[in-house]
Amino acid sequence: MMRCAVFIDGNNLFHSARNLGFEVDYSKLLEMLTGKDRLLIRASFYTGVDESADKQRNFLRWMRRNGFMVVQKPVKADRDGLRRANLEVEISTDMMAFAEKVDTIILVSGNEDFAYPLSVLAQRGTRIEVAGFRSAMASKILDCADRYIDLDSLSEKFRKENPYEDHDPYDFSERL
Repeated sequence: MMRCAVFIDGNNLFHSARNLGFEVDYSKLLEMLTGKDRLLIRASFYTGVDESADKQRNFLRWMRRNGFMVVQKPVKADRDGLRRANLEVEISTDMMAFAEKVDTIILVSGNEDFAYPLSVLAQRGTRIEVAGFRSAMASKILDCADRYIDLDSLSEKFRKENPYEDHDPYDFSERL
């Protein structure tokens, strides 16, 4: 059985799905990515947090209680005024650390910053799969992958059936 680890760039995935008009059911997404023929060694979820956001805190508690290792970082304002938490270093470091423990790394992100770490992992013999929406997928990421999982065509498999009407764990605008 193929061993795999899944690394989800939470902000990237959340905003991509929201732009397409739906919320992600993370349990269904994980099930879809790993299938029945793989042994999941680790599922990691990376996100920026606003400590004053109760809904986000509840969401992250749910993620931890449902099998995800959550890596979080405080959201900070950039020079351009946008609030974000850059987690590329954390995700890349964790992918490198797990590469010797798994056969396949599955990255859920389209962020171009992952191209170099993914190419290094591939050169070391790790199978690389990248999952994301076409609208948020950098071509450099696709060039590094052994397999691309097109989330646009599979969204019905992991779309949340009863999304929270007012739940937006990544919208920090009202707290600026």
